[in-house]
Amino acid sequence: MLPDKLPDGDYVSPNFSIILPDKAFPNVITVADASFFAWDYWRKGIYHNVYVDKRWQNMGLVNRDEAHILYNTALQFKGKHVLEIGCWVGWSACHLALAGVKLDVVDPLLAKPEFYDSVYDSLKTEKVVNEVNLVAGNSPQEVETLGTQFQRPWSLIFIDGNHDAPAPLDDAIVCEQWAAEDAIILFHDLMSPEVAQGLDYIKQKGWNTIIYQTRQIVGAAWRGNVQPMKHQPDPKVNWYLPPHLESYSVSC
Repeated sequence: MLPDKLPDGDYVSPNFSIILPDKAFPNVITVADASFFAWDYWRKGIYHNVYVDKRWQNMGLVNRDEAHILYNTALQFKGKHVLEIGCWVGWSACHLALAGVKLDVVDPLLAKPEFYDSVYDSLKTEKVVNEVNLVAGNSPQEVETLGTQFQRPWSLIFIDGNHDAPAPLDDAIVCEQWAAEDAIILFHDLMSPEVAQGLDYIKQKGWNTIIYQTRQIVGAAWRGNVQPMKHQPDPKVNWYLPPHLESYSVSC
């Protein structure tokens, strides 16, 4: 069911279909002041709502616009295999799964019952849990294991795991190997040059690329007979690109 309106403080590109799975995440809240985030690459000066899980407020979730890049991209892969590296409390995984894909999720936090149970319950509430394979483990090792075990190429991959080098590059290398011939790879938190090393690698392998101007910057790489979503950045924001992304084209 499409919502009548977005919550105040949210923005979603106007060409996107909208879903609001908020009832499945009773612990997800907005914070008025995210200055306590210690990460060097937290993008300040953007008015869009910052979402956190109130039990673990030290890490932000993908915001509403970023979540809808995931959902709307995934809609073109209904029924196909999709991979997510790093799901935290399952907010992003739920948006992907609601598009009707068959989702594999790799995250070491799923080895902790409090995280696994929380993610499972949210997915169950949205009636997508049977289409999601939750794997407790580290990337790239578990990605390689899954790829080898099931011999499946993933048509859509979302990389949002360990952001410290060389992890983003290692994730990109293994994902490029197991991506389908017609595939899209999405990266979150490209404000970080360490995360951008993964996108740089995919670009060097000959994939097409585009940048989405969101709070933390999402990037897409694609090849074959697929197309990334067109995204209109919020016109109320004075957007900029960090130096390490200035060579990339921006979706508009």
